[in-house]
Amino acid sequence: MKRQRKTGLVCLATVVPAAAMLCTACAMNAQKQELSTIRMYTVGSSSDAACERIGEALSALTAERLGFAVEITQTSTAGYDNTLSRALLQGEDIDLFCYTDMENIFSLVSDGKAAALNDWLDEFPVLRDTVPDDYWACMTYNGQIVGVPGNNPNSYAIGFEVRADIMAALGVSAADIHTMEDMGELLRLAKAEFPDITPLVPHFGQPLQALDIDPLNNGLGVLLGNTGTEVVDLYSTDYFADLCEQMHTWYQEGLMLADAPLTNIPNTRALALYDGFSLSQRVSRRNIISVNRSSGVPLETIVLGPRIQNTATLNICWCINAQSSTQDQRRALQLLEFLYTDHEAADLLLYGMEGIDYRRLDARTVTTIAPKPKEEWNTIHWGQPNSEIVSEWIWADGRKVSYTEPHGTKISPAYGFTYTPSAELRPIVSNCLQIVGKYENALLSGYLDPEETLPLFQAELQEAGISTIIADKQAQLDAWLAQNGNSQAVMSESPAGKS
Repeated sequence: MKRQRKTGLVCLATVVPAAAMLCTACAMNAQKQELSTIRMYTVGSSSDAACERIGEALSALTAERLGFAVEITQTSTAGYDNTLSRALLQGEDIDLFCYTDMENIFSLVSDGKAAALNDWLDEFPVLRDTVPDDYWACMTYNGQIVGVPGNNPNSYAIGFEVRADIMAALGVSAADIHTMEDMGELLRLAKAEFPDITPLVPHFGQPLQALDIDPLNNGLGVLLGNTGTEVVDLYSTDYFADLCEQMHTWYQEGLMLADAPLTNIPNTRALALYDGFSLSQRVSRRNIISVNRSSGVPLETIVLGPRIQNTATLNICWCINAQSSTQDQRRALQLLEFLYTDHEAADLLLYGMEGIDYRRLDARTVTTIAPKPKEEWNTIHWGQPNSEIVSEWIWADGRKVSYTEPHGTKISPAYGFTYTPSAELRPIVSNCLQIVGKYENALLSGYLDPEETLPLFQAELQEAGISTIIADKQAQLDAWLAQNGNSQAVMSESPAGKS
């Protein structure tokens, strides 16, 4: 049972620059009014005090324009999916939530966690039109739209970010690194010249953030190379075995953080904590800006091939709690439409309050403030509803972030396809994903010897029923391809591929 709706006291003074929207405004005998409160749950690592401060600032905007207040709760990316699922199961007072667990997104509506949005979107044509049509297809399961896709990059290249100062000292250009073998040689050179550094740091235990596949939602049956139409078991392929062997070699040579699969911090923090040189990256313009901003040191981009585009590259959506009242579902969609279309609100949600969390250079550019506030607002570009309308972050001296544009986009023939396992298969999917969690990161971090461990991994997956999942996924994909007329991957320079 959902708890009784809370109301909030919101300052109804004229909206002014963010620094003036602190609680002190409410203490100056400003007119107050009790309003309904929409609770928003999203990704970030801000303190409760910072969430309250930004919630009040956002409420100053929504109270005037929409007639309700907003309360924000953040959870770190490390435990976000589990914490959100637990909160929803316990009936916590959540109306609007960011969803990042693309492996289990099919369960949102069937499990009663998210309201289907098909009918709602007729009432919100501006929101519907703000997001490209192909994005909506990637959020549709059994004909039901389960969430509003984040209007963020829908493709990325496999690559790495490397510290610019070390690259300059080595006399190496990022443009000269084209393959994983080249990257290995660069890590060896960096280790030889700077023996105290950690050549490659992980991201929440993951040494590699992207593989050259279309995971077809959950990685249990993939399209290798993001091409073709045959669904294969990734973990039984030569591609995966060779990659595990390569990473094990890097590990033995001291090129990776020794305890990579055991770490639970973002790569930008690991870069500072372990004196890191490089980190794996899903290369897109927004991701590059975000990682430079978070690390605080200039980085250069290494691109290993063209962009990859598939359904899974849209890695977040925004959902409406099915347990909220009809009125609060409508308000939550009003808030979402506001965040997708209003530049001031979008900047507030990403950067925080001007003069406190960031410094504005002009109408469209911002930079980091120094010193940072004790209760800093801390979030990320990819976790935003619409990162395309926010101000651009640049370095304090006016330099823009260095960005290498990948050449072309390799679009999966299954772009727009969403796999939906039946109720009978869901336990098998869950068991297989648990086995993947047990082995995959440890193998790809080089921590385990693939010659000994990979056969065990493969045997456990077979025993758990991965072949049944692959056969079911192949049948669904074949039916989808027949209906949509797709037959092969293509290379594109179209706007849809740009990010």
